[in-house]
Amino acid sequence: MQQIAVKIIIRVLIVLLILTAAALVVFSVVMARYLSFPKGMTLEGEKQWAISNGVWGDLEDYKTESYTVEGKDGYILHCQLLYSDDTQDSDKYVIISHGYNSNRYGAGKYVPVYDALGYKCVIYDLRGHGENEKSVCTIGNYESQDLLKIIDDAYSRFGSDIYLGLHGESMGSSTSLSTLGAKPNVRFVVADCGFTNLYELIGTGFRSRGIGFLEPCVDAAMRVVYGWSMKDTSAIDAIDGNTIPVCFIHGTADTFITPDNSERLKEKTSGYSELHIVDHAEHAQSRAVLGKKAYTELVGEFLDKVNELEK
Repeated sequence: MQQIAVKIIIRVLIVLLILTAAALVVFSVVMARYLSFPKGMTLEGEKQWAISNGVWGDLEDYKTESYTVEGKDGYILHCQLLYSDDTQDSDKYVIISHGYNSNRYGAGKYVPVYDALGYKCVIYDLRGHGENEKSVCTIGNYESQDLLKIIDDAYSRFGSDIYLGLHGESMGSSTSLSTLGAKPNVRFVVADCGFTNLYELIGTGFRSRGIGFLEPCVDAAMRVVYGWSMKDTSAIDAIDGNTIPVCFIHGTADTFITPDNSERLKEKTSGYSELHIVDHAEHAQSRAVLGKKAYTELVGEFLDKVNELEK
C-alpha cells in the first residue's frame, strides 16, 4: 500500500512539473509576442488623444510632404515632412521618433516646439506602428537601424549641407540614442524619458510583480520565436564614448521609466550633455506639463549652447 501511495505521489509531481513547464512556456511565448507586436493606436486615435490632452495645437496648419524610406532589410517606413511659412526656407531639420504603441502623430506635439526654433520636422511611424506593415518591434534596436536609413535619406532628399538633429520620446529616445553607436552625421539629440537597457527595464517591471525569475524565459522565447533579444536594445551601450551633444529630459513622477535612467545615460556619454528633471511630469508628459513655451525655451537654450560649442 505504501509503495502504491509513493508511486501516485511521484506521478502527481511529474504531472504538476509538466503542467508548470507548459505554463511557463506558454507565458513566455505570449509575453514575447506581446512585447514584439505592439497593438498601437491608429493615426486618428492618436490625433484625438493629442487634441483631448491639449498637445495637438495647430498641427494641421503645417505644410506636409509624405514619403517612404526603406529601413533595415528593406522595411518600408512612412514619413512626413512638416514645416510652416516661417520655416519653409530653413536648412535646419529634426527627425522626431515617437514612443511604443504610438505613431507619427504622437511625435506631432514636438513639431510646434521645433518650428518655433526654425526647424523643419520629419515625423515617421516606427517599425510595427502607424501605417507601416506589421513587423517585429524591438523597442529601439532594429528601429535605430531604420533611423540611420532615414538620416541618410534626409541628406539625399533635402541636401548634403542641411543641419540635422534627432528628438525621441520613450522608445523613440532609446531609438535615437542607439543610433549614436554608429556615429551618425547629426548635430544633437534630445532624449525625452528614455531607458538605459530594455532587459533591465522589463526586469524591473517583472520584479515589482514578484515574477523577475521569468524574464530569462521570456527573453529566450523572444530569441527562439521572434529572433531578437531584449538585451540587444541598449542605449547605454550605444552612447558609450559618444561625443554628439545630448539633452536628457525626464519627469519626476515617471514610475514606468524612472528618472535615474536619464541620469545614468548622462553619466555614460562623453560629449556635452544636459539633464532636465521636470517636476510632477509622469511618463512622456514633460511636454504637456511644461507647456509649449517652457519646453521650447528648454530645448532652445540647449541648442544655443550646441551652436556656441560648434563655433
